[in-house]
Amino acid sequence: MTFLCLGYLNMEQFDAVPEAEKSAVLKECFAQCEVLRATGKIKLEEGLVNTRLAKTIRPRNGRPSVTDGPFIETKEQLGGFFIVEADSIDEAVEIASKHPAALLGEQYGFGIEVRPIQ
Repeated sequence: MTFLCLGYLNMEQFDAVPEAEKSAVLKECFAQCEVLRATGKIKLEEGLVNTRLAKTIRPRNGRPSVTDGPFIETKEQLGGFFIVEADSIDEAVEIASKHPAALLGEQYGFGIEVRPIQ
């Protein structure tokens, strides 16, 4: 089975920290990503740029309407994703628990949602 794992954070809160602190956190994240990849179960892993650079497309009168910004306005935004191959959602959660967003950044709202792909 394949699972999409969505990494969330409070982007506004993380953007507000000094660059040195942000760099230190990211350095820890990159090191933890090596542990995650070593499971051999990660098929794809990518971070996303800040939601300020996002565009949203919605249907309006049968035509696509494009606006600046994320799809929904919320404190916690999607910051990255990865795809896991696992035998069950329990195994996917076990693997995803090695991701930095499951171990670090509690003060920045880091977290992961694990969803089976149909």
